[in-house]
Amino acid sequence: MNCTKSNQEKSNNIWQEILSLDAKFNFKRINHNSQLRTLYLRRRAQIMRENSMRSKDEETLQKRREYLNLRTQILEQKFGQTFENSSLSNYSLQNRSRTNNKAASVDSISLNFDIRDNFSRKLNNFSNMSNILNPRISNLNCSRESLNSNHKSVINKQNYDDIFCAEVHHIFNNHAASITRVKFANNDRSLLASCSSDGTLAICQVIPAPATMIYKLEGHKAEIMDMQWSTTNDLIVTASLDGTSRVWQVTKGKCMRILRDTLNSEILCCCFLPTNENMIFTGNSKGLIQVYNLSTGIIASKNCLQKVAGKVQAMCFDSTGSNLWVGDNNGAVHLFQFNIYNLKLNKTKKIINNNGYSITSLSFKHLNSKESALLVNSMPNFLLLYKLINSDIQSIRLRKRILIKQNQLMIKSTFCPVINKKQQNSSLVCTGSEDNCVYIYDMDFDENPLISKLQKHDHPVIDVGLNYDLSLMASGDANGTVIIWKMNNQT
Repeated sequence: MNCTKSNQEKSNNIWQEILSLDAKFNFKRINHNSQLRTLYLRRRAQIMRENSMRSKDEETLQKRREYLNLRTQILEQKFGQTFENSSLSNYSLQNRSRTNNKAASVDSISLNFDIRDNFSRKLNNFSNMSNILNPRISNLNCSRESLNSNHKSVINKQNYDDIFCAEVHHIFNNHAASITRVKFANNDRSLLASCSSDGTLAICQVIPAPATMIYKLEGHKAEIMDMQWSTTNDLIVTASLDGTSRVWQVTKGKCMRILRDTLNSEILCCCFLPTNENMIFTGNSKGLIQVYNLSTGIIASKNCLQKVAGKVQAMCFDSTGSNLWVGDNNGAVHLFQFNIYNLKLNKTKKIINNNGYSITSLSFKHLNSKESALLVNSMPNFLLLYKLINSDIQSIRLRKRILIKQNQLMIKSTFCPVINKKQQNSSLVCTGSEDNCVYIYDMDFDENPLISKLQKHDHPVIDVGLNYDLSLMASGDANGTVIIWKMNNQT
C-alpha cells in the first residue's frame, strides 16, 4: 500500500514537471494566438490527469523521466535555455509544492517571480483644492510603473517579506463570457463567488484542494454586472442588465427573491447595507439609486429614491452603513447619507468631478481611528486614492494617482486586507488592467509604489479579490477565466 502511494506521488511530481516545462516555453512555441496557448495547456493538463491514474510501476516512471529529460533538451535546443520576450522576461517555473492530490498535482504550478526594484517617480504635493478634486487638471507626476514594467513580479519593499510573490493554486473556467466580478466571502478563506457576462453566478470552494465549483446559478436573462456577499455570507445579491437584481441563498444554491427595477432599466451595481442585510441598494443606467426591502421585495420607502446625472456604475458603503459613495459614467463621485431609522437617503454633495470620464470602481476603507480612504478606478487609465480625516468630507484630498491601462473596460480594484502590524495604516491596493496583469501597490509610497505585478492571464483582468487573511487572491479576466493565486504569506 505504501509502495503504491509512493509511486503515485512520484507520478504526480513528474507530470507536474512536464506541465511546468510546457508552460515555460508556451509563449515561444505559440506566440501569435493567446487562446490557442490557453487551450493547449488545458488539454495537456487534462491528459496528464488521465495518465497519472494509469500505470504507476517503476518502469513506467523511468520512461516518463526519460521523456521529461529528452523534451527539455529539445525545447532548450530550439528556443534557448532562457525564456525572454517583450512581455514576459526572466520567466521561471519550478515545481515547488508536492501534493498527493491528483487534481492539485497539475494545477498547483509554482511561479517564482524575479525581484526587481528599478522604478522611481515622485508624487508632487498639492496646495490647490481644485487640483485635488479634479485629478485630470493637476500637475501631478504620475507613477508609470504599471505601464513600463515587463517583469513577472516586482517586489521593492522589504517590509512585505515577499508576501505578494504568488503561485497559481487553481484555474476555473466556469463561465462562457467575460468575468465582471470576483469576490471572496467575508472572513472566509475558501468560499469564492464570480459572475459573468454570460448571466451566471458561480460559487466555488477553493481550499482544501482540489478546488471545486459548488453551484452554477442561472436565472438572469442578460449580463450580470455586479454582485456582493451579505455580511453573514448567507446571501449574494446580483445586478443585471435584464433590469432585475436577484438574491441567492448560498447554502441552497437557489434564488430567493427577484427585485425589479422601478424604471425597467439596466441595473449596473448593487450592495447590501453593512449593518442590515435586509436592505439592498441598486443603481441603474438612468441614474436612479433605489433601496429595496428584501423581506417584501419592494422599494423600502419613497424617501430612498435618489438620482444622479449619469449612469450609476459603482457604489460602496463605509463600515457604519451611514455613508454611501456613488460613481457615475460622467466622472462624478457623489456622497449620500442613509438614515436607517426613517429610511431616508439624503444627497450631501458631489465630491469628485473627473471631467466626464467614467468611474468604474469604488472601494472605501477605514485605515485607523482618524483616517479613511476611497479607492477609485476612472477611465482613462487612472487609479486614484483619496483620503479623509475624521470622516470630514471637507478634508478629502487626492493622495495618489497612478496610471494603469484602462481605456474601455470596467476594471475594478480593491483594498488588500491587513494581516500584520507592518501593514497597519497602509494603503495596500490591488487592481486589474487591460494589459492582462494584476498589480499590487502601496499607495502611501511616493516613490516606487508598485509592490507586485502578476502575469498569467491572456486577456484583460477585469476584477480582483483577496480573502481575509491574504493567503489567496482571485483574478477574473475578459475570457471568463478565474485564476486563484496562492500568496507567499507566512504570517
